[in-house]
Amino acid sequence: MTRPPLSDEQREALLSSLPQRAGVYQFVDTDEAVVYVGKARNLRHRVRSYFGAPSDPRPFVGWLPALLSDIRVIVCRNEREALLLERELIARLRPRYNVDLQDDKNFFVLCLSRHPFPRLSLERLHPRGGSPARMRDLQCFGPYPSAEAARELLRFLQRAFGLRVCSDRQFTSRTRPCLRAGIGRCLAPCTGTLALPTYAERVREAQEFLRGRGDGLLRALQERMWRESERENFEEAARLRDRLRLVERSLARQQVVDPAGGDADVLGIHREGGGGALLWLRVRAGRAADVTRHFFEDAPLPTWELVRRHLLDRAAAGLDAARRWLIPGEALEGAEAGEEVDALSTLLSEQAGQPIEVHTPRRGPGASMLELARENAAQAFRQRLATTSARRDRLRRLQARLFLRSPPRRIECFDLAVFQGAAAVGAMAVLRDGQPAPAEYRRFRIRAARCDSDVDMLQEVLRRRLRRARSGELPLPDLLLVDGGVQQLNAARQVVAELGLDGLSLAALAKGGAGAGRHRVTRERVFLPGRKNPIRLRPESDELFLLSRIRDEAHRFAGAYHRALRRAATLKSGLEEIPGVGPTLRRRLLLRFGSLRRVRQAPAEELARVPGVTVQLAKRIARFLGGAAFDLP
Repeated sequence: MTRPPLSDEQREALLSSLPQRAGVYQFVDTDEAVVYVGKARNLRHRVRSYFGAPSDPRPFVGWLPALLSDIRVIVCRNEREALLLERELIARLRPRYNVDLQDDKNFFVLCLSRHPFPRLSLERLHPRGGSPARMRDLQCFGPYPSAEAARELLRFLQRAFGLRVCSDRQFTSRTRPCLRAGIGRCLAPCTGTLALPTYAERVREAQEFLRGRGDGLLRALQERMWRESERENFEEAARLRDRLRLVERSLARQQVVDPAGGDADVLGIHREGGGGALLWLRVRAGRAADVTRHFFEDAPLPTWELVRRHLLDRAAAGLDAARRWLIPGEALEGAEAGEEVDALSTLLSEQAGQPIEVHTPRRGPGASMLELARENAAQAFRQRLATTSARRDRLRRLQARLFLRSPPRRIECFDLAVFQGAAAVGAMAVLRDGQPAPAEYRRFRIRAARCDSDVDMLQEVLRRRLRRARSGELPLPDLLLVDGGVQQLNAARQVVAELGLDGLSLAALAKGGAGAGRHRVTRERVFLPGRKNPIRLRPESDELFLLSRIRDEAHRFAGAYHRALRRAATLKSGLEEIPGVGPTLRRRLLLRFGSLRRVRQAPAEELARVPGVTVQLAKRIARFLGGAAFDLP
């Protein structure tokens, strides 16, 4: 089946939808064949670099705009996972433009020799498996994405564990410690003064660390970093911070997905109203091997019913499936689904003609695999929205449901946040073509309105926003949505009439009560001007998804601003008002205890241990913040 190439508009929308995450990208031609596979630390930046004015000299790069019908991506947790998955896909798909099937310049491993005093070394492995014979006697860890990262890690391991890096010939011929031993980077086993069990223990610790089980060392580095920071030795703290980041970046887990090294099919689910994606992540020998995507649109069924039907269809299709299927537990929640969960494995096994075990892990490696599959399902659906008419169809359905004059390409929603009359704020969230536009969000501090009146505060926020639209400074929305019911809608109508903007479409979104029976869902209600009865939207509809999405964004944005103002006010009313506590002591106290709450909970004797805090001042701080002033000498 031949597909048309992406238009410039579709390609730009697809590129904008790519995540800024590590992963693997696949270029698909008009015959739906994968022609190129690559990996990236940042998928959006890397894929975008192929278009516009590319500096890549390879001939096929210039052909891409007329060649591509799709760009598929698989999100990975780090660059190492992307490297391994890229090699797996190249070996299996044999893409036309991956001519060299990867050179060996970035395929590095760290090795420990099989010797009574093992040597730590950095080696290169050939991607086609043509490794030299000497590699058979080495215990290898990796691969690592770049030579720089691997060499930095090698130097770090020398500092952390003191393992030797000299050749066996140098080891047997040396009688005096080398320079590395003098600077603390080697335990000097060549001198014969080091006991074999001591060195073996260091080797065991290094092996655990290289297998990704170095949490203890990471915690120790973090504690040292904070300790140096408290002593105001910021240069050493910065060096420790850089080393900590290096370890976290380079020492990701050895396996791509499953540390147990087994086979599994992992289902990721992403749903937005009536549309969504089901994505299967195929894990073979502990590594991600491939993904399979299934999309649905305008589906009235609940998620659990969609998943159940899809599982039965997949089992009956006789695909090359693993025996272990991982399914998100929340996707099977519901009365009818709950009754069938225990029997689901048996039912699928009968359909497939082979044993199938269904698991719904909540924690551990299984939950991590489910999260990775969910992220990929969400990304696949975002890309589909960017290259199809599904996004425009959503807006047309919302237009028809709310009796609007045109599709609401720009929707603005307003919400308020206040607590006991303090730090009253408003917020505006924006949906543009059905997608959040955070750069256009706005927040408002309530200046004149009474903080005990939601109507007054909402009207103040709307006046400030719509006056700027009336003057031409900001665009008018196609739909103005307020969080609330009839009272909030009437308040908005009054402001719109006052400013002479009678053509502006208004709506209010209010939460209703729980549904009856086993389908206990919250029925949202939409109030429109001039309409007595509210419109009740179907729970799984695209229209409700769009409205509730922007309502939740406005609520989140208002809440975040409100909490930030309250924290600032709390801090100001705390340490800043204590006599004798200036900026330097405030910084030391917060560095030592981490937060104002912990300073408040600390006894006076702990406060007195902070440099610059006297016994009398410690008592004053504890008394001022409400803490207990312990008896101090």
